[in-house]
Amino acid sequence: MRFRATGSGLRSNTTAAALGIAAAVMLIPANLLPVLDTETAGDNRSDTIFSGAVQLWKNGLGAIAVIVFTASIVIPFLKLAGLGILIAHSRRGPPADPRRLTRIYSALDFIGRWSMLDVFLAAFLYGLVQFGELSAVVPRAGIVAFASAVVLTVLATNAYDPRVLWDAQAGKKK
Repeated sequence: MRFRATGSGLRSNTTAAALGIAAAVMLIPANLLPVLDTETAGDNRSDTIFSGAVQLWKNGLGAIAVIVFTASIVIPFLKLAGLGILIAHSRRGPPADPRRLTRIYSALDFIGRWSMLDVFLAAFLYGLVQFGELSAVVPRAGIVAFASAVVLTVLATNAYDPRVLWDAQAGKKK
């Protein structure tokens, strides 16, 4: 079942804008606070998303570092930018190309399904890497903020009503 704001498309898009702003606010602590503490053979590390990606790169795991950086930093900001573009176009009046904007909406909706992958990875690591004195992984506040941002972007995308783009286009042709 999809979350939809009741009422007109304008009201649902206002809800989408509010949820998008809340997600943007949550991305700040998500990127500044540590997401995981790791302890391996007496070496303690506390990593943010970015420092974790850098550490992966330094350890020769470039492909994983790029995936983490892209999935955890680039995509959330692109999702918010895309949602902002859609909301701006729906408020401005009839867009020149509603088909292109609908494709943007479809891409945002598809990406939303995969956004929690990082959070699941942290939960998986927490459950898997618990070897007492040898090794441990502990989730921190940054992962909670990141999960909140992801949920808010998914809700914002689901609250957005792309029919507003086509309704404005139909009104323009009359």
